[in-house]
This record gives sequence, structure tokens and C-alpha cells, in this order.
Amino acid sequence: MNPEPLRHIAAADLPVLVAGNELLSSGRGAAALDGLTVCVAALLEQYGPVPLVPLDALPPEARCVAVGAVGGFAPLIELPFSGDEFAGAVRALEDRLGHRVDAIVALNSAGPNALVPLAAAAALGLPLVDCDGMGRILPLIHQTTYALAGLPVGPLAAMSAAGDAVVLDTSTARADLLLRGVVDASGGLMACAMYPATAARLRHAAIRGATSRIVRMGELLTTQNRHAAVLAGLARTVGARLLASGRVVALDLPGPTAGARQYPSMPTSIVVSDPATDGPVVRLEAQNEILLALVDGAVVAAVPDVVCLLDRQELRPVGLEGIAVGDHVDVLVVPAAPMWHTPEGLALAGPRAFGFPVRHPNEEGNR
Repeated sequence: MNPEPLRHIAAADLPVLVAGNELLSSGRGAAALDGLTVCVAALLEQYGPVPLVPLDALPPEARCVAVGAVGGFAPLIELPFSGDEFAGAVRALEDRLGHRVDAIVALNSAGPNALVPLAAAAALGLPLVDCDGMGRILPLIHQTTYALAGLPVGPLAAMSAAGDAVVLDTSTARADLLLRGVVDASGGLMACAMYPATAARLRHAAIRGATSRIVRMGELLTTQNRHAAVLAGLARTVGARLLASGRVVALDLPGPTAGARQYPSMPTSIVVSDPATDGPVVRLEAQNEILLALVDGAVVAAVPDVVCLLDRQELRPVGLEGIAVGDHVDVLVVPAAPMWHTPEGLALAGPRAFGFPVRHPNEEGNR
């Protein structure tokens, strides 16, 4: 692994970036990222590598905006980004704010949103700040440590692949609801710029080192070919712990009428066990991302911690779209940033926020 921190991100770094963010996608996988990766690589080759700067390296008055894609994975394949939306969303927000921005931050450094802020930074000639507001994927734009620290999500600007652009002036509580209607009408996917804030305010709100973390994981996952070394490396790099290993013995995929009303997500249940050793039975509940892990009926891990699957043969994260009965997997838990384990953090993104009537394992009275 490269001991030197990454100072720039070039097109050649994208395979490592994609491999690393799969793990923090909590079951999402990277199956839909090929087109986006090609688009971002083209921007990086056209405009050159993007500087990756620590949050503390920015002057306190530096103006930043968070960038991310909002919408579904299917539109990402069916209606891919053209490459103009990322800068377009930021420019639209700048027009509303009345000033230029100095740096781009990530809404979340996982899944497509590990790449979208990079694309915006490349097209605008701005640095990417090494931080994000989730440390994983969460479905709603206000489920962030930015909002948790009191930063307003708006005004926000969004742009679609067709060039539709909107600017929303609304409260943080209503922004996602209003934005989803626009996103649906625009084909199901838009690039968004939001959470305008100075670097000084972000220092109390952001999860630092988010991009560096997925780069370190990507380096590990693309260079190590021994199972024990991968697990040890993930434990050392991101504090991952092994919950259980076994075969996928049952898989309950969403039906055509299934789906949660509150979230843009679909429910899935996975059962993992090892009949040969009479080991524990692990049940995983997902709504696009894995949200809850139960061992023999007891909750042992839950959102906002990242529960994810590692294919024991391929030594790669495996997404829900690719999981099959008979797969031999490790169930891993990556702890969330400490801000998420506060009562306020768990209220915003803990298991009860997703409709599960259970306590997070870190909550008092649950151990």
C-alpha cells in the first residue's frame, strides 16, 4: 500500500477509488458505476488531476459546496450523465448565492457520490476537500453530519442530463421531498450542489479524510489476494470487524409491489449461516443498503454503521444486485463516524429512522 497521502486524483486513480467505495456502499456494489467512471475519467483527462486537500488546509473563510447525485441507480445506467451537469449545478448555485465557490466537498464518499464531486471539481478547476457528510450511503439528503451540525441544506441547485436546472429555497426538512419530485420529472437522476458553507463551519460538521479512506481501502482490495490479509487490512484501515462467515442460504428480493413509502428504497432480506459448523444464523435487512444485522434473532449491528458483504473467493465487496444463494461471504461491520453515535445522530440515521422498532447496539440498555 502507498504510505504517502494522495494529493491529487487523476484518471488512473479511479479504479482504486471505485474499489474502495464499494465497501462503504453497504451492499450497493459498483455494478452501475461503469458509465459514470468513464465520464469522470474523461473529465480528468480533459482538465487534469484534481487537488485533494485536507479541510484544515483551507482558510476559514473559503466557500465550499457539497456535490452529489440524487436519484436511482437504474437511471444512472439508462440515462447516464453527459458531463456538463456537475459544473452546471454548482454554477446555478453560485448564481443564487451571488459569489463563486472556492472548493468542492462530497455529499457522501460512497457509491456514485465518490465520483460525482470529483467530476464537479475537475470541470470547475477547483480542489476537492477530503471530507464528506455521511461516511457511507444514506438515502436522504438531510441524513448528513452537515445537517446534524446545523448547516442548512439550501439553497440548493440541481441539473439533469437533459439540461433541466432548478434552484430550491426551502428548509432542510422539506428539501428532499421537493427535490425528489423534480428528480422524478427529470428522468430519475440529477447532479446537485447543496450545503453552501465556509470551511470554518464545515470543520464542526464534516467527516474528515473520507476520500483518503476509500483510496486506502481500494489499494488494499486491489493489491491483496490473501483472505486473512484483507480482513486484517480492513480492520486496521477502517476498524472493520468480522461479524460472521457462511453461505447465503436464503434471499428475499423485492417484489414488483414492494417498497418503503418513506424512503426511495426497496426491501431485501438475506440469511447467512454455515450449516456445516452449526454456526449462528445471520439475518440482514436492507432497503437498497444493508441497515440491520441480527445474529440468532438479536440485533448486533445497525445503520449508521456500515454492514457489508465480502465475497470470500473473490475478496471483493459484493452488492445486493449480485448476491445469490450459495455465495460464501463474510459479513463485516465498519463503524460510523462518532457523530453518528450521538442520540441526535441515531435519531436521524439509526434503525428507527428506517422504521425498524429496535435500538442501535450502542444505545444504552441494548447490551
